[in-house]
This record gives sequence, structure tokens and C-alpha cells, in this order.
Amino acid sequence: MRVEGVIVREARPDEFSEVVRMIGEFRLDYENLSPEHFIVAEHRGRLVAFGRLKPYPDCTELGCVGVVPEMRDMGLGKLIARELIERARRRGLPEIWITTDLVGYFEPFGFVPVQVEEAPRSLREKIARFEGTVRSGIRVMRIVL
Repeated sequence: MRVEGVIVREARPDEFSEVVRMIGEFRLDYENLSPEHFIVAEHRGRLVAFGRLKPYPDCTELGCVGVVPEMRDMGLGKLIARELIERARRRGLPEIWITTDLVGYFEPFGFVPVQVEEAPRSLREKIARFEGTVRSGIRVMRIVL
């Protein structure tokens, strides 16, 4: 099911506290949060989904894809992921990485699972910090753009 009237745009600083609140509620990556890394989906004046391209010194990670519970299973998460991938392509990034426990969700976008040892150092360190605390069963995936 699709939602009519959804606007995808860059997050604004004045609304970012709402994004941060949802990141905590959904148990997503709360490190180095900055509004300029995020896009949001707005429906009827309300933030309903979000995601980010998180820069590291050695890679860029697609992450923090979240959708409010009452709007899930309507394609909003996929809309956010596709838009972030397209923005990364336009920036000329050679690849995007992701750390997730939802491998099957991201494979249709072209992400391929890789061994943790193959991941950039920044992501290996992140997994060491997060594994078993925020989420368990975290896998690393990569898409070549």
C-alpha cells in the first residue's frame, strides 16, 4: 500500500528533536546525530519517516531508517532508503554501507552481505559498541554505486 501526498525532504533543525525522540523509541543508532545528515518524509504536516547518510572518515553508512508505527508497511521505509541511495549516487559516492539486523529488507535495494572483517574500520568499531546493547545479530552490507 502506498501513501498519497508524502513529501520527502531534508530534515530541519527546528524539528530535529522529534527525529531524535523517535530514534530512541525505535532503538536506532543514536551516535553523532546531526540534522544535515537526515531526510524525512512528511504526510499532512507530520513527520512519518526518516533516515540518514552518516559520514565516517573511511565510509558512508545508510542508517536510522525509521517509520512511525501506524504508517508501517506502506512503503515509507523503502521510499526513504531509495532516496538516500539516489542522493549518495548524485554526490558521487562509490559505495554505501549499512549495519542491520534486517538483511532481507535491504537486499532488494542491491545491498550485499559482507563479512564484518571486510567492513571499514569505523563500522567494525561501531558494531563492537552496539552488538548486544542496542540490537543483536547485526550484519554488515554494502552496495556499490
